[in-house]
Amino acid sequence: MKLIPYSEQYTQQINDYVLKDDYYSKQPKIAVEQVTQHNNSLPILAFNSDTLVSFFVLDNGIKKTNYIMENNTILLKSFSTDSRYVGHGFASQTLKALPDFIKNIFPKTESVVLGVNQNNLPAIKLYKKCGFQDTGRKYLGEVGWQLIFVLPLK
Repeated sequence: MKLIPYSEQYTQQINDYVLKDDYYSKQPKIAVEQVTQHNNSLPILAFNSDTLVSFFVLDNGIKKTNYIMENNTILLKSFSTDSRYVGHGFASQTLKALPDFIKNIFPKTESVVLGVNQNNLPAIKLYKKCGFQDTGRKYLGEVGWQLIFVLPLK
């Protein structure tokens, strides 16, 4: 799995990305448009060979204070897998590649935090399987209560 920061050369891949159910996560195209307005966010593309299979945004801005107050933490948001590739293990591979990727780009980062809707049971299972820990705290987000998970980086 190769993680790559978004640049305009990947516009077509973002436009071709299929996310059939965007209730819990933003369409990558919308997330990229919103990120261009904020300097503290970085969209990330996850490629299996030459195929874009997953997408997420790393946010180092003020929004992460809804989840955690520590400065050495980065917020993972808008995580999704292209609907055509769900069930192939790409989400797990992407999340397992995340610690090394973050350490290379943001070397002072000590943990990753995210909010997952309490009703999104498949995502909760995925995050736990990939080493994220439920902090026991919640945050009221746009689509309901978000469980706050953290992944300590080694």
